[in-house]
Amino acid sequence: MVECDIVSKDTKNILKSLKKLRKLNNIYYVWDYNKEFKKLIYSYKYNHRKIMAKLIAELVKDEFYYVLKREKIDVVVSVPVSRKRKNERGYNQVDEILNCLKVNYVQIERVKNTKKMAEILDEEERNRNIEGAFRISRNVDLRNKKILILDDIVTTGATLREIKNSILEQFEDKNGNKDFGINKKSNNIKITVFCLAAAREIKVNRGEI
Repeated sequence: MVECDIVSKDTKNILKSLKKLRKLNNIYYVWDYNKEFKKLIYSYKYNHRKIMAKLIAELVKDEFYYVLKREKIDVVVSVPVSRKRKNERGYNQVDEILNCLKVNYVQIERVKNTKKMAEILDEEERNRNIEGAFRISRNVDLRNKKILILDDIVTTGATLREIKNSILEQFEDKNGNKDFGINKKSNNIKITVFCLAAAREIKVNRGEI
């Protein structure tokens, strides 16, 4: 398959020229959510261009490994797509990028189908839509870990906040109390986010998740 069948050379060069690792609180991102990036991610997610994961991984690998080292990350977590969307696309775009980056990662479960977050403008509705959508196996011990969540686009941060909540809720007992075992210092969990692009909304909120 020739390169122009995947993404134009001009688009690739523009993305290279525009990429710059930036940070808002605990969120690192490489691009603004602009016209050229929209072209790339739309083709990857909705035109069944699984092969584009390799291109994206190549574009962000230096920044990604820099963050892993700088934040001393112990565990990488991928943002899951719903079973419905995975069946439609045939893959989870975030998992494919991580596979190309050759890094081990933890998959969390998406336990309910949700509406597309990009189609929901009201913040409260977004939060209701994503609430309770994720679950982490209790077999995955994240206590005392520095965790990096990888996502493609962050808009308002609602999805990332819900994943953060699901990680912390892993240690709740049946009464909703934080259950960190005998060693109370085991609740020392630090969460960092690495995303490909950040939208204007998250910048207005200064990257709070």
